[in-house]
Amino acid sequence: MNEEYDLENYERFLGEFRSEGVHWEKLEKRTATLFQVLIDGDLKELVFVLKHYPEYVETVCDHFRYLYNYSEQVADIYAASKLLQMSEGYHPKQFVRNLTRKLQKIDEYDISDLKSFLDEILDNIDRIHPIILGYYKQSIQNNISDGSYHILQVKVIEKKLNSIDVDVNLDFSASDRDAALDIPYMD
Repeated sequence: MNEEYDLENYERFLGEFRSEGVHWEKLEKRTATLFQVLIDGDLKELVFVLKHYPEYVETVCDHFRYLYNYSEQVADIYAASKLLQMSEGYHPKQFVRNLTRKLQKIDEYDISDLKSFLDEILDNIDRIHPIILGYYKQSIQNNISDGSYHILQVKVIEKKLNSIDVDVNLDFSASDRDAALDIPYMD
């Protein structure tokens, strides 16, 4: 994260954090609004704020189950990875499911775009959280199995995919009340 933000711009919105209560009851209204806006963005600013105020990490992760991504802004893959690292040990299905739904979609990439995207992932593999690696590995596998690509092109991509040693069978389906909503980023 090479982005630099001025922490003072956020501190005026951060009220008292209460350890008791559920979800947003722990936050003042202006603090909840700040995090709603940051979650809806590309996540870089959110990670910046949480780095300085880690007491909010769990509450912010909880809020992902209610996020509808009105801006439809795609999450930065490295910021999403950092958020997963910061929240290690607290990864409810709804949080991870909705976080991965904010990531860049690759289902309509052609073979050239897939190869470029995969090369970028491999070049930066140490900066990407295993959950995101697994998500994209599965997405790329789905794309090549659904596409009508030349067998040699598929073999090249499969060889690179096989070098990513992560679990692609993670189940982030959930039965919460928002699981079946037809919201644009929840495809």
